[in-house]
Amino acid sequence: MHQHLFTLHRNINLRVLALCVALNATTATAYAHAHAHATDAHDSAQTPPTALQLHVPSPDWRDQVIYFLMIDRFDDGDPDNNDQGAGEYDPADNAKYSGGDLKGVQRRLDYIRELGATTVWITPPVANQWWNPRVRYGGYHGYWAENLMQVDAHAGSLQDYRELSDALHRKGMYLVQDVVVNHMGDYFSYAGPWEEQDPARNFRRAPDSRGRYAPTQAPFHLNDATDPAQRAAGIYHWTPAINDYKDPRQLLDFQMADLDDLDTGNTQVRQALRESYGYWIREVGVDGLRVDTAFYVPADYFDDFLHADDTQHPGILRVAAETGRTDFHVFGEGFGIDKPFQDVEARRIDSYMRDTDGRALLPGMVSFPLYGTLGDVFARGSPTAELAHRIESSMRLHANPHLMPTFVDNHDVDRFLAGGSQAGLKQALLMIMTLPGIPTLYYGTEQGFTEQRGAMFAQGYSSAGRDHFDTDAPLYRFIQESTGLRRKHRLFSRGMPTLLASNAAGPGALAYRMEHEGEAALVVFNSSDSPTLLDNLTTGAAPGTRLHGLFGMDGKPADMLVGPQGQVQLVLPARAGLVWKFADAGAVVAKTIDKELTLDALQASVVHGDLQVHGTATGSAPVQLVVDGDLDKAQQVIPDSKGRWQASIDTSDMLDATLEHRVVAWRDHENQAQRQASEPRSFRVQRDWELLAEMNDLASGTSSAAT
Repeated sequence: MHQHLFTLHRNINLRVLALCVALNATTATAYAHAHAHATDAHDSAQTPPTALQLHVPSPDWRDQVIYFLMIDRFDDGDPDNNDQGAGEYDPADNAKYSGGDLKGVQRRLDYIRELGATTVWITPPVANQWWNPRVRYGGYHGYWAENLMQVDAHAGSLQDYRELSDALHRKGMYLVQDVVVNHMGDYFSYAGPWEEQDPARNFRRAPDSRGRYAPTQAPFHLNDATDPAQRAAGIYHWTPAINDYKDPRQLLDFQMADLDDLDTGNTQVRQALRESYGYWIREVGVDGLRVDTAFYVPADYFDDFLHADDTQHPGILRVAAETGRTDFHVFGEGFGIDKPFQDVEARRIDSYMRDTDGRALLPGMVSFPLYGTLGDVFARGSPTAELAHRIESSMRLHANPHLMPTFVDNHDVDRFLAGGSQAGLKQALLMIMTLPGIPTLYYGTEQGFTEQRGAMFAQGYSSAGRDHFDTDAPLYRFIQESTGLRRKHRLFSRGMPTLLASNAAGPGALAYRMEHEGEAALVVFNSSDSPTLLDNLTTGAAPGTRLHGLFGMDGKPADMLVGPQGQVQLVLPARAGLVWKFADAGAVVAKTIDKELTLDALQASVVHGDLQVHGTATGSAPVQLVVDGDLDKAQQVIPDSKGRWQASIDTSDMLDATLEHRVVAWRDHENQAQRQASEPRSFRVQRDWELLAEMNDLASGTSSAAT
C-alpha cells in the first residue's frame, strides 16, 4: 500500500492511518466472536447457488483492462445497509462511510464495460473495523479487517457478492479482489516504551466503535500480549509502529502506522490466510487477487501463499486450479518511486516477482516506478528522456512486464488532475494503453475527478449532489477510444517497445515502435505545450513503407510514407499523442539530394558561450535552426548568394552542464515528403560565469554572490 512517509503524512485519508487505542477486555469474549463468525462463513459455504456462473477459465491477462473502484465510493445499490449504527456513516465526511456497496457495482457493469474495461478490481469487501475513535477515521476503504471470511455489512451479503461475480462472468468480464496479508485492523498498541523481551509491558488494547477488542476470526483474535498463551501463539509481531522505514526489521515486523502486524512466518497465520482468500475463490468465483502492502512481508512468503502443498489449506494457485482457473493472476503492491534514471525501487519490486535464483514468486507487481515517471513527464514537465529510460528499464528488468498493472493514479495518491492538465492525462492514458502491462483505470478518472476518493453517486462524499456516470463525458469517450485501439490491435497488449527518440533537455518528443508477430506501430508524443520538431526519426521500416494513421488525441493523423534511410520528419502539435501502423512497403521514394541542407560539424562538443553554427542550403528559402525540438524558439537565417549561412545561438538559459542539447537545420513544408532536415549536432554548455556583485549576509555571517 504505502512505503514512503511523505505519502503517509500527506494523505490523512489513507487507509494506513489507522492508529491503535487499547484497553483491556476478556479473552473469552474475543473467542466467542471468533468462533461465531467463522462458523457463519463456513455454514454459508456449504450451499453455494449452483445456478450462478461463478467459475470460468482464466483470461489472457495481457489483454485485460482493469477498472479499479472503491466499493464505498462507487455506487449505492442498497441504501438500507448504509448506516450500521456505530457512528461510522456520514457522506459529508471523507473519514466515514458514504454508502457504496456490491449491488451498486453490479448495476453499473455496463457503464464499466462500455468504457472498455474487461476486469473489475474492488477494494476489500471483507468485514472491517468501522470506526477508530482515537483518530476519528473509518475503515470504509476495507483495509482494516476484523474478519477475512465475512462480507462487510456495508458492502452487502455473500449472496450479493456471488451475484456480482455471476454478472461479471456473464458479460465476459472478470473479478479481482483486493487482499491484505500484512496486518489486521487496529486493536492494540504500546502506551509507553517498547521492550522486545517483555512485549506485555506498556501493551494495551482498545475497543472499536462496537466494543470489540480483537478481530472476530480465529486465530487473529489472539491479540492480547498480556495473556501468556496468546503471546506464545505468536499470531502477531508484538511490536510498536514503524518509525524508520529504512530499517528492514521495522519494515517487516513493526506496525505500519499502528496496524496490527501479522507474523507471516507463523504456520497458523499462513494457514489462516490461505484458507481465508481461497474461500473467496471457491465460494464467489474471484478471478485474481491484488495483494496490498506486499513490501511489508518477506518476499519469500508468497511462495507459500501461492503454492503450499497443504490438503487442508492449499496455496491460492492450487485452489484456483481446482475451480478451472489455470492462469489465476496475483499481483502485489509495492509503493516505490524511482528518481530519474535510477532503478532502485524497480529492482526491489522485481524481487517480489522472482528471487535471486530466478524462482517465480508473485506473477505481477503494480508498476509504481512507471506511474511516478508518467506524472513527472506529462504533469510536471520533466524531460521525456526520463520516461524513455523508465520504459526501457522496465522491459529489461522484469521477466514479464505484460502482467504488471500500469496506472496514472489511484486511491493512495493524488489524482492526476489535482496537479496535471487534461491533455497530460490523456497522454499518460494513451501511453499505458500502448505499452506492455495491464492498464488500470481508477474510478472517476473518466469523469475528470480531482478529489482522490470522491463518490460517483449523488448521495456520496464530494459528489455535488449528482451522479457521475456520464457516458458522453469527454474523458469517458477518450478512454473508450483508446481501450478500443488496444483491444483491436493486440500488438499493443502483447508486443514489445523499441525506443526511437526522446528529449534529454526538457518537455518534447518521445517515440517508440511496438512490434508483435510481424506487426508494428509507431507511437509518438509531444509533452510540450508548444509545437515540437521530431526530425530524422529512424522508424526501422524500409523507405516507401506506408504509415497508416490509427489514433490521435485530436483526430487520426494522416497517412504518410517512410522516407530515405527509413526516416520520417514530424512536426508535432502541442500535447500530441499519435499512433500509426506500418503497412506493406511499396511506394518508390526519391533519394536524398546530397547537401540540400547541411549543418557543419561543431567546432567543439562543449561550448562556453553562445553556440556558433553554419552550413549550406540550396535556394533562397529561410532556414530554421531548431534546438531541442523547440519550434517556438527556432532562429531563422537566410542563405547568402553562395548558399552559405551562419548564426549564433544564445545558450544563456542552458544552465545544466550535464545535459546534451541537439541542434538541427530545418525547412518545413506542407507536403510531409518535401520537408528537409540536416544531420543533427549535439553539444553541452558550460558557460564561464563572471562575478558581478558580492555582499555579506549579516544574519548568518556568510556571503552571497550574484553572477
